[in-house]
Amino acid sequence: MTLDITDEERDYLLEILEAQREELLHELHHTDTLDFKEMLKRKVELVEAVRSKLAHARPPGAS
Repeated sequence: MTLDITDEERDYLLEILEAQREELLHELHHTDTLDFKEMLKRKVELVEAVRSKLAHARPPGAS
């Protein structure tokens, strides 16, 4: 999949993902239910994976 976005859009998405990550970690810290904790951990992993891909994305033709 290819998604063309501007640097400004990418930076904004990174901000949103970081805020979501922090919120999930806070909720994870305050959760006692094991199943819910596992679901939150998986979401944190997904957010971190997407954030990493966006942070290292290069525009087409960039070296």
